[in-house]
This record gives sequence, structure tokens and C-alpha cells, in this order.
Amino acid sequence: MNLDNREDIKKLDISDVLSSIESLPMQCLHAWEDASKVVVPESYKDINKIVMCGMGGSGLGARVIESVYGTELKQPLVRVNDYHLPRWVDEKTLVICSSYSGETEETIQNLEEAISKNAKVMSIGSGNSLINKSEKLGIPFYKINPLHNPSNQPRMAIGYSIIGQLVMASKAGVIKFTEEDLSYLVEVMRQGQEKIKVEVVSKNEAKKLANRMKDKIISFISSNHMVGATHVVNNQLNENAKTFSTDYIIPELNHHLLEGLSYPELNKTALFSIFVNSNLYSERIKKRYALTTDVVKKHDVEVFEFKAKSKNFISQAFEFIQFGVYVNFYLSMLYKINPAPLPWVDYFKVKLGQPLGIKKPDF
Repeated sequence: MNLDNREDIKKLDISDVLSSIESLPMQCLHAWEDASKVVVPESYKDINKIVMCGMGGSGLGARVIESVYGTELKQPLVRVNDYHLPRWVDEKTLVICSSYSGETEETIQNLEEAISKNAKVMSIGSGNSLINKSEKLGIPFYKINPLHNPSNQPRMAIGYSIIGQLVMASKAGVIKFTEEDLSYLVEVMRQGQEKIKVEVVSKNEAKKLANRMKDKIISFISSNHMVGATHVVNNQLNENAKTFSTDYIIPELNHHLLEGLSYPELNKTALFSIFVNSNLYSERIKKRYALTTDVVKKHDVEVFEFKAKSKNFISQAFEFIQFGVYVNFYLSMLYKINPAPLPWVDYFKVKLGQPLGIKKPDF
């Protein structure tokens, strides 16, 4: 597969996932413009708990907020990736429900439970039941207009989803996310694209990494503000490149995983570890990265280090997301697959009787 040739790529990428990837900075700008228009009552700032609900790609914004802003939050934040809200949700709880399709059954149930508990509810989606119900009940909502997602794949609309959730959370006083933050992270992504886009041939680190990852089991290793972004990349690796991968966190993994590398013997040839490093980690965490890398290498497991270098937590998160989505796309091309379809996820949903938001396939 020639990763340097757009015509070759188009033969596989018939849904134009690449254009959605290239449009990520525009998604972020568009999401800011539209979500900033949402009116949120002042009473929404009178909360003492936060719950963020969403499945798959629609739940990624919560993970980014949790890891980037976790130490700054004045209220506890709980992610819900399931059908039910915690029993303690009440009128002092902010509940943000995110579903790109607007039909995700777990998130629709979360919304209904939040309403029944008189919580302060917000919603984010492209339409259908989630947005229709929110509009009918006067719930603040950001309706995604996926102008810059030509592939029409929900997971490729992460700029809309994550920035939308950042803006809504900021409007409720949960975090501080400014237009200056947005402008800088968009510039970081655009600069990053110039180094890893299709036209860059000899020094394209994303293409080089994809080639090293082929036929490997991937483990991502990250810390602190990069944990949410790492899960974004891991999520898209599963869906786009149809590749098994997992993610671990330093320092937690230092207390168990280091002993799990010895067996089976095929670890030496099958595993590939991606360390998501940062110049903003504490000195103690940086030391752990060096030591962990040493231990992994002593087990003859191949290692790659990504080092985020931009100036703040949120920009570094998007710096890695931008890099990761290109790597995952290039890997799907190396496997000679169309990254858009999700045959097994769709199979599961059809058998479960869950809406797909698109025409059901024949199984």
C-alpha cells in the first residue's frame, strides 16, 4: 500500500475518512462558533456534582475533560458509560448527555433518569430523540451540524463532540475554556498536520509509526492530562484500523503491569508499547517514564515515544489526538481496509434491536 499516493488511498477510503481527519481543526472552530450560542441558565452554576454521559466516541469529551481539568474541578466529576445514573444524582447535579446520533439507548435512558431526578441537564448531539426531547423540555442543547465531517462517521466528529462538551461545561462554570485556548490548540493541530499529512513522504513520523504497529498488539501508556486523549486514539484505533489495543496509566501500571510482560513468550514479537510523554509532566512522573521504558525494553518489547511539546494541557491533548488519528488511518490503509464500516458493532446493534441511525445492513 502506497501511503504517499492519494489515489491509492481513495480506492480504499471510499467514505472519505481522510477528509474528516484533515478537517479536525475546522470541526473545532465550527463547534466553538455554534456551541457558544447556546444559552445556559445561571442556575446551572449552582451545582455540587457533575455527571457526563456518553458511549464510544460520544463519551470521549468527558475523558478529556476529566484528565485535563481533573485537578482544577471544584466539584466531583463522574463519567457514566452505562444505562443508569448514580442514585445520588439530584437537583444539585449537572448531567451532560452526549450522543452524536441522538439515538444511543444508554444515553437516552441517562437523559430520562436525569430529568426524573430534577437534575440540571444539558445535551449534545446531531439530532433525533436526544435533541428533540431536549428542545421540547427546554433543556440547553448543542445541536451538531457536521459540516466538516464528510465521512459522516460519528467517531470522526470528535472535534465537534469534544469542543462542544468543553464549551458547554465552561458555560456551566465547571471549567474555564476560552477562545484563546481554542485558537492555540487549533494552531498546534494545523502545524502538526503539516508534518504528517499524506504529501509528506520521507520524514512522516505518523506513517513510520503505522508501519511499525502493523501486525502488533498495541499498548498505550500515558499519565495525567494525556490520559483522555490517549483513550481517544485507542478508541479510534479499534474502530478505524480494526486493531486490538489497550491503554494503561503511569503511575498505576508500575504497581502491577511490569510483572506481566514476561509471559507468554510471544510478547517479545507481538507487543508494541506507545509511551505518550509530555514536557509538562512532573519530574517524578518523568522519572517513572524513563524507568518504565527501561523495563519494557529489557523484556524485548518494541517501544515508541510520543512527546507532546505545546504549552498547555488542553493543547497537548489535541496535539496527540491529531497525531493519533493520522497514525490510525495510515494503519488501516496498510491493512488494506476501508476504515469507515463497523461491521461487528453494527451486527451487535442489529441483533440487540438498537437503532443504528442509518439503514440497517442485511445479516
